[in-house]
Amino acid sequence: MKFGCTLAFALLFATFVRTSCAKDWLFVTTNWNEDGNEQVLLIDPENNQIRTVWNGGKELDAIVSPDAARLYVTYIESRSEWLAVTDISTGTVLQRMEIPQPIRWILPTAPAMVISPEGRWLHLLKTNYSTGSNEYFLMTYDTRADQFVPGEQVLSGCAGPRLIPRAAAATPLVLCGGVTTKQASDDDSVLRFGNIQNFAFGRGTTENLLYIAGFDGRIRAVDLSTHEITQTSNDAPLRHRRFMLSSGTLSPDGRLWYLPIKIPDNGEQDVDQILVFNTQAMSRMTVITPSGPFSGLALSSDGRWLYASQPNLKSIMVIDTDTRQTVKVISVGAKPSIIFSVKAR
Repeated sequence: MKFGCTLAFALLFATFVRTSCAKDWLFVTTNWNEDGNEQVLLIDPENNQIRTVWNGGKELDAIVSPDAARLYVTYIESRSEWLAVTDISTGTVLQRMEIPQPIRWILPTAPAMVISPEGRWLHLLKTNYSTGSNEYFLMTYDTRADQFVPGEQVLSGCAGPRLIPRAAAATPLVLCGGVTTKQASDDDSVLRFGNIQNFAFGRGTTENLLYIAGFDGRIRAVDLSTHEITQTSNDAPLRHRRFMLSSGTLSPDGRLWYLPIKIPDNGEQDVDQILVFNTQAMSRMTVITPSGPFSGLALSSDGRWLYASQPNLKSIMVIDTDTRQTVKVISVGAKPSIIFSVKAR
């Protein structure tokens, strides 16, 4: 076993990984909306080994702590909503509590929850359909105290909200569509743009920027210190295309953004291409066409591999970002939905 991973982590997974320690772990939720048959799988993409770290519930949403030690899952069981905290190494449920109804994406390809980079704060949005379809409340869970922080932030007129974690901050940034004017309940953590399909938080030299993919097909860069749009793409590479939400698909240096896209209105839910957008030139670089249609998309921590989930084929494609070719397919034996990559420690 390579010594790049911590010894404790390696020992805990000794029966799972014997000859190598993958650079990344893949975490995948499966069998969306199949009551009692949903899982969270841990996959070693180097040797295709798979381990089940959660089993049960309905309409799973899941996210992993930055150190890959804890799994946070929201799900429906016995007509109630639950949050569970699980030790990934042992599978032990450390905490389980009933919660109000959290937001979930209709087509789950990325988590709706976020966790701060140091792992202290878990954030999720509570829906309140009785007061309107665009009314939400931000809830924050303190992972050190294992309890929710008292009080909830009100988000009014926030269509399609997206959460963006911030290091060492007890509140995330909230990206709202719909109403673009500032609301009475807003503070500096709320960003309002009425033209949003997808987004990516800058990395490396672009870490103070937010990239927004709009319904008009253009991509814009937003300065997070001023909330102002500073650049707009030279062309409209996403015009007449449909997106899927993706998990962490901006390259480590912040230069390339991989967006899952397709031509709309052909009756299929999956997407079939990956737009490679250059954030420095603010223009389309190329398009990757994998060996088959897919749904969710995630990028390895070093930017070398793209992982694309294929629910109908119960598999995950591994795509080389250098050659833009599908190099292998991992069979998972279930329908993958949310997929995200976490660097092994």
